[in-house]
Amino acid sequence: MQSENVYPRQGSNDNEMNALIGQSLGQFRIVEQIGAGGMAVVFKAYQPTLDRYVAIKVLPSYHANDPVFLTRFVQEARSVAKLAHPNIVQIHDFGEQNTITYIVMEYVDGGTLKDRLNKPLPVAETIDYIIQAAQGLNCAHRNGIIHRDVKPANMLLRKDGRLLLSDFGIAKILEESTNLTRVGTGIGTPQYISPEQSTGQAVDRRSDIYSLGIVLFHCLTGRVPFTAENLLSLTMKHLNEPLPVERLQAEGVPDAVIKVVLQMAAKQPKDRYQSTEVLIDALTHASTASNLSIPRQWHAGASAITPRPDLKGGAVKEQSTVYDSQASVVQPVVTLTCFRCGARNPSTRLYCTTCGDDLANSRADYDRYLGPNGKAVLARLSMQNGPMAGRSYRFHQQVTTIGRTNGNDFIIAGRTVSRRHARLWFDNGHWYLEDLQSANGTLVNNMRIYQPVVLHDGDVIHFGDEVAVFNVTYGP
Repeated sequence: MQSENVYPRQGSNDNEMNALIGQSLGQFRIVEQIGAGGMAVVFKAYQPTLDRYVAIKVLPSYHANDPVFLTRFVQEARSVAKLAHPNIVQIHDFGEQNTITYIVMEYVDGGTLKDRLNKPLPVAETIDYIIQAAQGLNCAHRNGIIHRDVKPANMLLRKDGRLLLSDFGIAKILEESTNLTRVGTGIGTPQYISPEQSTGQAVDRRSDIYSLGIVLFHCLTGRVPFTAENLLSLTMKHLNEPLPVERLQAEGVPDAVIKVVLQMAAKQPKDRYQSTEVLIDALTHASTASNLSIPRQWHAGASAITPRPDLKGGAVKEQSTVYDSQASVVQPVVTLTCFRCGARNPSTRLYCTTCGDDLANSRADYDRYLGPNGKAVLARLSMQNGPMAGRSYRFHQQVTTIGRTNGNDFIIAGRTVSRRHARLWFDNGHWYLEDLQSANGTLVNNMRIYQPVVLHDGDVIHFGDEVAVFNVTYGP
């Protein structure tokens, strides 16, 4: 079976690295090489203690033997390891063994965004990916970390559609180690690098926003906006040449979305969006203005067919029949019970009329973490006040965005709830909650949260003035 390459392959002739296959680094057994570059060789490895695969980056000897580089690498790895976010690749461990320095990370099984860009992507799918990337960058920026190498190859995709950013801070380490300051020699990827970074100037979060804008352009058109025969010419195009808007127009990209791309990729940092929060709002508004629907089915891989009565989580009761004039047969109409809210819906519908959840319940396929009872660990929010008081909602092991407006996975209609208020997700046996810089805050047990927190059974959550009780529950 051909292995899946989730990191860009650039080849490696290092016999020392190849010799690691079949060996162990700490508790991790090396299975195969899945990528290589100037920074490190990446292996897929197996961790028997937790029965899971991980990705291990092994530093080449010329980096590992450089004490300055190694110190900075360790510092950056520790900083990134503190970032708990569903759109950032998790760092599990770091170690040294027999002069080999390595870092252990989450293994992602769905390829990279770069793998998808052999043609333009649908606008709605593209915006979904860019919003996810912006959410991951927002977490890093709030913790003082600039990525510096935002590009499709550093955006890993899970098979359920979740995007995860990888390789934070590597460009910074290389720049500081090699002291590159000349025009066109800033470390990064030239096709996506910001004008200020390419000329060796100081960079901040707006540089990442520029690079993400170039990624957005690439996704919408199938190619990067600027190409050249040499690095200096490419740098000059980023500095001076206007973005080729006509390519976006030729692909039928809505004007509201084009406007966002142009501001993201403005030449001067002061003319761009000044934060990823503002950018996410702009993308959301552009989607609404363009009548685009960005359902979470991109993440769940939901089928666009009528739900079958025997699908997981859907209690069935036959009610009546409908005559199909094309098939000349009588088709049964059954009742499907919504997984999320428990409301009953006819099988002629795709989405619950009460809460809008996908009636096919395909998200259940991603409930892979089982509790001691052998059942999937799920979450439940029971609303305590407001128009939703007395209702209870269940959630699968996927990212759930919570807010007041359409485009969120779970909508709470209270006026004190922000348009994008909070995020709930599951990872490595725990449920996490993060406030998305909402206007009125997210509180857990009357304490306002500013970083992602682990939820415990019975926690009381305030989304603005709307109160919910969190409980751990289990699947069927």
